[in-house]
Amino acid sequence: MKSINDKRFLSHLKNCVPNSAHNYMLSTYTIILEAWRRGLDIDIKILKQKTGKIAPYYTISNGAKSHNFSVTRGDLVSKKAVNIANNKHLTKEYLTEANVETPKGSLFTDKHEDEDVLNYARETGYPLVLKPIDGTGGKGVVANIQNDEEMKHALTYVREQLNYKKVIVEDYFQGEDHRLYVVDDKVIGVFKRDPASVTGNGKDTIEILLKRKNIERSKIPSVKDTPIKVDSETKELLRRLDYTLKSVPEDGEVVFLKSKSNVSSGGEAVDVTDETTDEMKQIAVNAVKSIPTLVQGGVDMMIDKKKNKGVVLEINSRAHIRTHLFPSYGKARDIPTAIIDYYFPETKDYDREEPNKLYIDYDFIYNACLSRDAASIKIPKISASSIVLKRYSIAGLDYTNSIGKKVRRLAFNNKLNGFIKPLKNNNITVVVGGNAKNIDEFYKQLKRHIYRSSKNSVLTEKKRTTPIPHGFSIIDSEIVETSNEITNETYHEKYSNLRNDYEKLVGQLAKYEHIESVLELTEKQNKELKKQLNHVEKSTSWALTKPIRLAGKLKRKKP
Repeated sequence: MKSINDKRFLSHLKNCVPNSAHNYMLSTYTIILEAWRRGLDIDIKILKQKTGKIAPYYTISNGAKSHNFSVTRGDLVSKKAVNIANNKHLTKEYLTEANVETPKGSLFTDKHEDEDVLNYARETGYPLVLKPIDGTGGKGVVANIQNDEEMKHALTYVREQLNYKKVIVEDYFQGEDHRLYVVDDKVIGVFKRDPASVTGNGKDTIEILLKRKNIERSKIPSVKDTPIKVDSETKELLRRLDYTLKSVPEDGEVVFLKSKSNVSSGGEAVDVTDETTDEMKQIAVNAVKSIPTLVQGGVDMMIDKKKNKGVVLEINSRAHIRTHLFPSYGKARDIPTAIIDYYFPETKDYDREEPNKLYIDYDFIYNACLSRDAASIKIPKISASSIVLKRYSIAGLDYTNSIGKKVRRLAFNNKLNGFIKPLKNNNITVVVGGNAKNIDEFYKQLKRHIYRSSKNSVLTEKKRTTPIPHGFSIIDSEIVETSNEITNETYHEKYSNLRNDYEKLVGQLAKYEHIESVLELTEKQNKELKKQLNHVEKSTSWALTKPIRLAGKLKRKKP
């Protein structure tokens, strides 16, 4: 896990985002983490669909009520609202009915020929936008179409290459692309999407500038695996400027490498929440309110800042929030807190100090679910007591698997979280977190154990300020570095480590109750069988068949 130290990001997510929670999983992970830190129950399952996409689903409960989530969307958003938002034409009808600003347009189904679209375009007048009725992530959207020739190319691309037969043609609005996230009639965050670009310094080539930008991009969890790629579009844009990758732009010159602003294709998100006017925010709120029971969602708008005008392009009921949390530029916005506040208002204003010392081992959950070792995983509740963090360094002792397991057992028995890890300098580091009294007891037991193992061993206490994962893990550096595959045995072992003592006791109790019920059932069955046996033995049929039974016994005794 890479450290997230940038000051623009949320402090309570610093050093708390496991590798598997980067990119698209950020939305799910950060909401789960926020709920878990509030002491809520979490049950999660992650499925791999036939398309290859990963789909996380989870339930959050406070004991009295539960809510089911898919990515960011909770179950207070009805299925009807989801269906409306998924259909761009239907969404446009609801927006128009509610007098929400949206570009005028028309729907063309698979029954319409391309010529029908062209006739409409000529009557309406260019510039126009062509987009599929049910596309996602900006796929298939062709904006600022200026004439018939460009419209023909756009239709070939969308209808034939991408196979989106149902399309919308609408007026083009001159402005900048924005995403506004709304929860409970409030805009929580706004970011502007800019196409991928580099800024010249008068010395370096575009190729070098791009490499540097991709290095910086890799440090941002929301886009770390989506570098800006050089493709035919990039080369065409450079050609129009009489540039190549070897060209050196002037100091301060912005060179665009893509025409679209999608973050997934290299676009950059710039937080503009504070700069966005109340009028534009109100349009987004009205857009969400126009669809019944849509209590949350991402609103895509084109905004002309100079004129303070904007139009709603579409609404996403399950919008990702990763770019709000980790923008390319600007301040991060805490969407997870707003979502959990809405669904579980009784947990508002909780003290973050203690819970923020722990985070969820999402790497394990992610791998265990995808390997089908577990259909779903219930994450143990976070401790309500004060949490002390400690780090110990062990020198003069060779690390072995038995030492790792022994230390893990000591931590488990003392209800501590953390990990043990052998270091390259032959020392061993042990990090633990939990109740102060339990930490002290663990230290005494650890000290006794290592001195028994080696009289030359030295145990030194070190400072620990960064959060630690919940549960207790054995981290083997060699295994981590040389193998990308984890066996089922490792998954199960790690799963047992994730559970705290409370869950163990509950499990044991359930087991004993099950055994008791089985014994009770067996006793009842035995009584019933004995009763039936007595009844048979006293019957007339039993008496009459006695000679036959005796003959059968004698026959079986013969060699």
